[in-house]
Amino acid sequence: MRRRDVWSSLAWLGVGIAFLVGSLRAGLFRKGIPGPGFLPFVIAMSLIVLSFMIFLPALSRKKEDAVKIENFFPEKESFKKVLLGLMALFAYGFALEYTGYLITTFVFMIFTSRIMERGKWTGPLIMAVLTAVLSYLLFVSLEVQLPRGVLGI
Repeated sequence: MRRRDVWSSLAWLGVGIAFLVGSLRAGLFRKGIPGPGFLPFVIAMSLIVLSFMIFLPALSRKKEDAVKIENFFPEKESFKKVLLGLMALFAYGFALEYTGYLITTFVFMIFTSRIMERGKWTGPLIMAVLTAVLSYLLFVSLEVQLPRGVLGI
C-alpha cells in the first residue's frame, strides 16, 4: 500500500504540474476577469495539494504499518457498478446532442443514482430534477449554449 500511495501520488503530481504549466501558458486573467487558464490552474493546484496529502503520509509510514487491502472492490457488485457508470457516461456524451441537455442529464442522473443504490425512487427523482434544472439555469445565466436536441429543449 505504501508503494502504491507513493507512486500514485507522484503520478498525480505530474498531472497537476502539467495542468499548471498549461494553465499559465493560457493565461490566468484577461482584462481583470478570469481567463481560459484560470479553471485549469485551480484544478492543477488542487491536484498538487491532494497528491502531497497522500505522498507525505505514505513516506512517513513504515512498510510493516501499512494497511493491507483485501480486495480492491469491497462489494460483490462494485466492478459491475463502475462499468455501468462508465458506459452511462459515454452514452450521455453521445446522446447529449440528439436528446438535449435537460432530458439527457435527467436520465443520466436517474440511471447513475439507481446503479449506486437500490431503494426508493423519490430521492433519485428529486436529485435528478434538481441537478438538471439548476445546472441548466446556471449555464443559461452564464450564456452557455447547450444542446437542444430533437425536441428543442
